[in-house]
Amino acid sequence: MNRLLLIIAVACFAVSLAAAAAQAELFGDFVGYTACGECHPKIVEGWKTTPHARAFEDLKLQGEEKQSVPGCVRCHVVAMDAEGGFIDMDLTPELKDVQCESCHGPGLAHSQSGDPADLKVHPDEALCRTCHTEGQDKNFDYKVKSRFVHGGE
Repeated sequence: MNRLLLIIAVACFAVSLAAAAAQAELFGDFVGYTACGECHPKIVEGWKTTPHARAFEDLKLQGEEKQSVPGCVRCHVVAMDAEGGFIDMDLTPELKDVQCESCHGPGLAHSQSGDPADLKVHPDEALCRTCHTEGQDKNFDYKVKSRFVHGGE
């Protein structure tokens, strides 16, 4: 009986290791906003009040056809074109919306080291303009909008 319990425990442990490895492989260097919230809870709570935190839902409200256009989806998720970035809602729902890593880059190294040099600390206007184009957001004012990206008034 003890041997059976030991075998079951070892099997469960092996399955949990395999699942952890699969998840790590799936995300690559992108960890999602929940990892950021471990050290930066106030910033994440502020971000949750912004349109970026519901960007994917906003895309869904624009119609089902927009959700199948990569050019639309890529601006409503984390790193769609990067290895380890958003794939789809079935495989990587944790990377939906415009999260921390959309602007600051992959967070794995920073989450492990705590070193700000492992991130893009101050994203510039050019990065924002990859999605906030003149055609998509003609009234976008970087100097104004960048002050509210983490929430607040």
